[in-house]
Amino acid sequence: MHRAMMEALAAGQLRPLREWLAGLQVETDRLVVLPQWDVHPVPDQPSPGHRSVDRTEAAAAEILRQWEKAAIAPGGVPFLLLFVLTAVEAEWNISYHFEPLWETLEAAARCMRERGARLEAADQLSGRAVVALMESVGAQIHAENAMVTGQLEAQQTALDAAVVRAREAGELARRAADGHPDLSHYLLLRIAEIADVCGLAVARAVRGVQEFLATGEPLDEAIAQIEVAEGGGHVTDFGYLSELRAHRLALVSMAEWKDAPWLRVDHGKMVYIYPFAVRGVPPQEVLNAVATGCADWELGGTRPVSVNSSLNLDDVWNGSDAFERRYGGTLVELPDVLISSVDGRPLGQVRAEIRFSRLGNHYVRFSRELVDAGPADLYAAMLRAAPEYGAARVAFRTGRPARWRRLSELALDLVEDVCERFGDAGGQAGSRALASPGMFHVVVAVNAASTTQGPAGDAREEVHTASGLEGAMGTQLLTNPVTHQIGSIVEWARYTHASDLTTTITGLTGEQIVRTSNTTAIVAPGMADFTHNVRGHVVEFVASLDGLFTGWSLELVDHYQRVEAFRARVDTAERDQSGSSQALRALAHELDAERIRLNDFAMSVRSTITLIRSPSLVSSPVVAGVLRLVLDGSTFHQRATELNAMIEEVAKDQLGSSIAKLARQREEQEAREEERREGRQRAKLEVFLAVIAAAGMSGVVQVLQAGFFQSRDASMWAAGSVSAIVIAALALGYYFWPRGRR
Repeated sequence: MHRAMMEALAAGQLRPLREWLAGLQVETDRLVVLPQWDVHPVPDQPSPGHRSVDRTEAAAAEILRQWEKAAIAPGGVPFLLLFVLTAVEAEWNISYHFEPLWETLEAAARCMRERGARLEAADQLSGRAVVALMESVGAQIHAENAMVTGQLEAQQTALDAAVVRAREAGELARRAADGHPDLSHYLLLRIAEIADVCGLAVARAVRGVQEFLATGEPLDEAIAQIEVAEGGGHVTDFGYLSELRAHRLALVSMAEWKDAPWLRVDHGKMVYIYPFAVRGVPPQEVLNAVATGCADWELGGTRPVSVNSSLNLDDVWNGSDAFERRYGGTLVELPDVLISSVDGRPLGQVRAEIRFSRLGNHYVRFSRELVDAGPADLYAAMLRAAPEYGAARVAFRTGRPARWRRLSELALDLVEDVCERFGDAGGQAGSRALASPGMFHVVVAVNAASTTQGPAGDAREEVHTASGLEGAMGTQLLTNPVTHQIGSIVEWARYTHASDLTTTITGLTGEQIVRTSNTTAIVAPGMADFTHNVRGHVVEFVASLDGLFTGWSLELVDHYQRVEAFRARVDTAERDQSGSSQALRALAHELDAERIRLNDFAMSVRSTITLIRSPSLVSSPVVAGVLRLVLDGSTFHQRATELNAMIEEVAKDQLGSSIAKLARQREEQEAREEERREGRQRAKLEVFLAVIAAAGMSGVVQVLQAGFFQSRDASMWAAGSVSAIVIAALALGYYFWPRGRR
């Protein structure tokens, strides 16, 4: 009955299934958005953002709404559930937000438990088979989550569960074959078989990796299991085959290092940095607000442990700047943060701080100690900084429930809370925090290190200098950035030791500072801990500049938008012939004020960049040299050049001359209109005077007539009156005579 559709689905074409469901009035578009993290499952409701929100109830309600429409046709409900499953898998291919995927799958399973008993027998079996596949996929997502969080044991457990559910789905599909043979044979059994074969092979590979790292047991059998899955003919989908190949090659790379030296970080430190800027507020004003009120602020649902008026920097940061500028600020200490897996197993603990700088390069800082860490431990710890890190539980050590899934989410909430508290304390209403989960940096300091022969060797050889680690398995983690995507077990085994993405700085005693786009490793096993701190502060300072540049760039965007608003007002005035020259002059004055603001901003930015580049920022020429090299290895100079070019481009705007030209044109137009107005007034006056003159002439004639027939004295009086009238008329005419004719 559905064979053509099954063949299309087997080939990965989902349109026939969507069209078939649409024929039953099922609103498939409302189902597609359920697993999408950035779309709220309830239409017309705002997106939940990055905070963790349980969407199971809303997803279940939506599936039930469509359930009634699909249930009118045989096989409708199994196909509906199958469509939800394909929507989840499609989102899984492009998203690292696993919670909405699990919640959507759980919602569908809940609907089947609540309504499945009302279905026909064939639909019940097929629906249960799809739900079993959903549970298998959910377990596979848990396995990937464990992989990207570095939990090999949890990954194996999840894969074992995925295999069990896949076999259950296959059994249910076979039982449903009588009622829906096409659905069972063409699709459900095929999907179940792939999940079974792949899950079993990868689960054995993970188990083999654990044994290899713990005892040095060869990986030959684990590699062979994946090869069998690849070439057995049961898996034909290219996507699954590519995953199997990636796992196999990672294991092959690791096996090649079986007898080579392996890195052990005997003691070290790891710091996670999340830079941010406070937009629209001078750094000193931020420091003042933090120093006076932060002790009472609630940040991330907790209160600071302490607020220090210093960043606790080494004295070397007391530079010799002529204007007495220096790097310093305020340090806010928060309770420690606990990180655990989604099922509650402890993964680590970090110390939490927020550092506010007088230069504006603020950042959230998490730090932890490294003790006897092998490559797998180092890898898992470095991954925790990334927003792509799998789902976990992150909470302050204050007894409150976990509110976050990742450290990056906690960092963003802290930044937002800081800005909100700053506004509550009387700061500028327009202030806004600028941060991004992808704008992070990991600093790894190796204070003491050794190597073992193989991954589980008992004997250790102490490493004296950074060069002593060259070629050891695991050191490639120090020369590569934290990846945004992990596609195989122990993927780090395939990383190269030398990379174009790295910049290496060699110091006085053979220590090395290795920098990538989002990591910096300080490898100095022969240095005392307090000397490590100096290097660490330099590295953190440079990493925190990303937030400063972000703030500056958006300040320029603000200026550009204000100028564009001026431009729109000018265009309106020019198009509609509205606005007086006085109003246009006022607009030009506003634009001049904006230019002055831009000039002040440009001077402040260039002054800060000059200070950062200047050797006078620190008191030691050696540290100044290290700072210069770290800056050279970062994107600082490139971003400074780009920012300066942006300032120059924005400053070239010719809107001011356009406003002045329009104002002059408006003045000329107003002058012409005034002249026309005066002409009309003169014409009216001339008519009025003509009437008066006519009346006056008749009066003069009457006076002359009267005086002519009277006595000599009366004649003289009449002549004098007429003369007076004539003189007055001449004077009045002269006064009103147009000035242009005088």
